[in-house]
Amino acid sequence: MKLRTEIPHTPLNRLIGPRDSIMLLGSCFTEHIGEWLQSSWLDVMYNPWGVLFNPASIALSLQRCTSDDWPQPQMVQRNGRYYSFEHHSCISAESETALLDLIYQTDQRARPYATSADHLLVTWGTAWVYERNGQVVANCHKAPASEFFRRRLSVQEIVEMWSPIVQQRHVVLTVSPIRHIGDGLHGNQVSKATLLLAIEQLQERYPEQVDYLPAYELLNDDLRDYRFYAEDLVHPSPLAIEAVRELFTDCACTQDLQQYLTEARPLVKTLQHRPSDPTSAEYQQLLAQTSARRDQLLAKWGVRR
Repeated sequence: MKLRTEIPHTPLNRLIGPRDSIMLLGSCFTEHIGEWLQSSWLDVMYNPWGVLFNPASIALSLQRCTSDDWPQPQMVQRNGRYYSFEHHSCISAESETALLDLIYQTDQRARPYATSADHLLVTWGTAWVYERNGQVVANCHKAPASEFFRRRLSVQEIVEMWSPIVQQRHVVLTVSPIRHIGDGLHGNQVSKATLLLAIEQLQERYPEQVDYLPAYELLNDDLRDYRFYAEDLVHPSPLAIEAVRELFTDCACTQDLQQYLTEARPLVKTLQHRPSDPTSAEYQQLLAQTSARRDQLLAKWGVRR
């Protein structure tokens, strides 16, 4: 008896290898994969501007990062700190000047990946956006609702803003399975459908550049039991996150990268372990041995550091 509508783990058109550089952007779902790959010592940068949910804000961040002439972002002061409406709240400072300097430094760190990464992995969370003074914002930062106009991006808008981006690189697009309950269940479904239709059109236009990873379908059509969700019944549980990692490994990684991740996993776990006495001679010896094995592994697979 078949009890699941299992999602086929079909390889992407272009796979990621252990020597490749990867930039990951988007919703908090992106962070699960980005943190895992970075902790495995791959050449990865994820969400340098914080968590971004809508396609417009992600596209604007890439454009700003790769441009030498970009207008100063709109800012707001709250509780003695300044925030940019183009960034997540993790990007803040004690003055406007300090905030602009932080944004500049962040863009400079991100630029090599934004312009030259072998793969761009992007997770879109919602097609709903808030506009302030005619500009889509990445975060409202608890400013009065009267300052914003809420609308849903169209499929065509998303396709047009992302076409220049995907023409220049390999892009893996995915839709976050996390439901935006604040939009209402119907509003959430319409939003997700908009994102999926935009991805389909981008794939049709640029079949060599655009791949799609079906993480959305994995959680919503396959792993439909609530044991795959956290206590809020919206975010994925650790078990579901592990299933997404398996989907990513099977669909997006070369055989070399799959083998590398298998060999790296026990070393990562050892180095992440927090001993009761980190100063003990036994632990220091284990740490040195594991670090040496890590360096050997990186050299074996030619991983860039």
